[in-house]
Amino acid sequence: MDKRALIAAAIATALLTVGCEKAKEESADTQAAAEPATPAVDLAAEEQAIRNRSGEWMNYANARDAASIANKIYAADGMMIADDKAYKGAAAIQAKMEADSKESPNALWSWTSDTVRVSSDGSMAIETGSFNFDPDGDGRKPAVQGSFATTWSKVDGEWRVLSDAGGENAAAPTT
Repeated sequence: MDKRALIAAAIATALLTVGCEKAKEESADTQAAAEPATPAVDLAAEEQAIRNRSGEWMNYANARDAASIANKIYAADGMMIADDKAYKGAAAIQAKMEADSKESPNALWSWTSDTVRVSSDGSMAIETGSFNFDPDGDGRKPAVQGSFATTWSKVDGEWRVLSDAGGENAAAPTT
């Protein structure tokens, strides 16, 4: 091989090497741009947001605003489990809550969230706690205490209830 052919081959090899390296860099840049970085979820802020939504729910309950609970707190396919039955969807939940309000028009609800656990991606959460139900609102009738578990889902950027179940605390056995 003559000198010119060797120089041409060396230049071609160098250009090919530089081109391949440039292509690798562009491929890595394109791949990084195509895969958006997952933003970090502020779990403490999401937990507080759920506690706030739970407080809104309690306000609606004590105002006997069944429509707001069914349509603003629950997800469209949400489920409430009460009185050993499951009520699924806004219409069923609203009807159940309206019937409860007619039965106990002066009732007062209060509850406390003991724990709120938010998934690492911030899309789901579980809230557990205890509740107190005063059926006549003035303490003359015995109040009911119990516990609950609520599953929350982020729907269009807002926390909504997927399922809620609660039950009376069992009476202590008498000896």
